[in-house]
Amino acid sequence: MEFALIAPILALMLLGAADLTRAFYTYIVLANASREAARVIIDYPQQYSDTAACTAGHNEAMPFVNLSCTTSPATIVISPAANTGITPPSRLPGRNEVTVTTKATFTPITVLIQLFTGSSLTIQASTTYLSWY
Repeated sequence: MEFALIAPILALMLLGAADLTRAFYTYIVLANASREAARVIIDYPQQYSDTAACTAGHNEAMPFVNLSCTTSPATIVISPAANTGITPPSRLPGRNEVTVTTKATFTPITVLIQLFTGSSLTIQASTTYLSWY
């Protein structure tokens, strides 16, 4: 009898822990992708445009999150953007900050958590590096 009363609470706690783990893992994937994209930008300023940085971030996040620079719901935003008016595309010289922000939509599997947070959450990670070129 006691187990029948406690079983739903235990099930919700177990599924809530699974949701929390999935959300934390999504954040870790996004943080790694933003770090990789920012590393490409500051390590190779004359050889790579924002497309190469987006590709690096996308490859780092795959297969868990599908990131891109142009489409939602999972996106990579680079600020400031590369100057594409020159060939090869480059950034302003000097010690400037480059910020890469990654966003993804997370949908909890537990119905009770969905009631409190809504049907989906936006998880965001950001990396700021200082350029040396």
